[in-house]
Amino acid sequence: MIHPERLGKYEIRSVLGKGAMGIVYKAFDPHIERFVAIKTIRKDMVEPELAAQYMVRFKNEAKAAGRLQHPNIVSVYEYGEDDKVTYIAMEYVEGAGLREYLNRRASFDFGQLAALMEQLLDALEFAHARGVVHRDIKPSNLIVTSHDRLKVADFGIARVDTSNLTMVGMSIGTPPYMSPEQIRGFEVDHRSDLFSTGIVLYELLTGERPFGGNLESVTYKICHEDPAPPSTRSALKLPLEVDQLVARALAKEPEARFQDARSFNDALREVARMSVQVDDGSGTTLVNIGTLMLGKPVPAWDDETLRTAEHELARALGPMAKLIVRKAAAQTHDWVELRSILADKIVDLEVRRKFVEAFNVAGSGIRRGAAGTGGRSGSGTHPSGSSPSRPVTASKPGTAQTAATQLAAAPLDQAFIDQVTARLAAYIGPIAPVLTKRAARAAKNRTDFLYRVADNLGTQERAAFLREVGLGGD
Repeated sequence: MIHPERLGKYEIRSVLGKGAMGIVYKAFDPHIERFVAIKTIRKDMVEPELAAQYMVRFKNEAKAAGRLQHPNIVSVYEYGEDDKVTYIAMEYVEGAGLREYLNRRASFDFGQLAALMEQLLDALEFAHARGVVHRDIKPSNLIVTSHDRLKVADFGIARVDTSNLTMVGMSIGTPPYMSPEQIRGFEVDHRSDLFSTGIVLYELLTGERPFGGNLESVTYKICHEDPAPPSTRSALKLPLEVDQLVARALAKEPEARFQDARSFNDALREVARMSVQVDDGSGTTLVNIGTLMLGKPVPAWDDETLRTAEHELARALGPMAKLIVRKAAAQTHDWVELRSILADKIVDLEVRRKFVEAFNVAGSGIRRGAAGTGGRSGSGTHPSGSSPSRPVTASKPGTAQTAATQLAAAPLDQAFIDQVTARLAAYIGPIAPVLTKRAARAAKNRTDFLYRVADNLGTQERAAFLREVGLGGD
């Protein structure tokens, strides 16, 4: 794909990321000499049935975030259009999404966790006071800088007090992070954001989302079931007060939750100041909860795995492969995610698929160690602890190459497409049917279809999705 040299006054410098409908660029504003991020939507990529709604949402993001100038909210500078794209110029933030930290099983102490959550709640308090409800709070919309500053991004489906963007009966958001009233299509207010914040807090505490399963199961649990207390899923013996804090945040009825971001924040700070008893092996010690670690570091990659990755990538990219592999290995400790990161460096889709197939075959015989077992997010099981159902069932355990072969031989029928659509919706919400329909029109077989669908996701979520559908190299 040929990228533009300019958008409006902005000079395009590089690609930061790709989505289902457009590309995010790093660009330079020559007028005031600063870098910006430019989020685009290609007009020819929007399905006719969704064009009006999607463009309104995109413009709403500029409207919502444009009125919010806060150190913990990504600033929006300008909304613009040309013949081919609609775009938003916004603050360029050096950092990584919180989702990437969670997928890497990054270690936090409670103090770090509380500091991140306090910044999120500060941002929400500011937005809510100005009549803006985000409605899609989730880890991938929370950017963490190298200085531990948290920034809230993507106000694309925010509700502004004067906006009639959505009506009662329309469910919008990302299902695993939605409030009960969102799922039911009821009118939402700022307390819906606080419920989503409670889900993020739970995931930071335990490494798992509180409501697991397929799309239907997740939505049912959010509306009707209480999750297990975080203390029962955490490696630490968290005090009762933490369980009570999370339970209130995740109350089914908005009236039973924290009524505003400030009260949620005050309660979190109070818990962070508590002391708990910890057995250090020589006796019981009283320590501040803020110093407790909530995870364990993941072992490093073994040399054989990295050599295999370099060898296979070199076939596609040449001598630069070694440097690219070493850089990617520093981003993840998951074998599947490593493969996904490397595959994304290959522009040609056919060459990329050949690389993935070769990497699966070569990798099936190497020792993966912690990078393929304990270091993997979920270790091939559903976050709830039960194995997810998959669109393909192999006759016996094997490599992803075996699964891919079996998938390619099976028909790409509507039942299979519907099943994949439900899985995709758990990641990106209501737009999933449009994307799977488009992928099905172009796909040669089931395997090709699944990779085309996965290309609509970010690197980390793409790897998780491919694991779920049986193409994860297990």
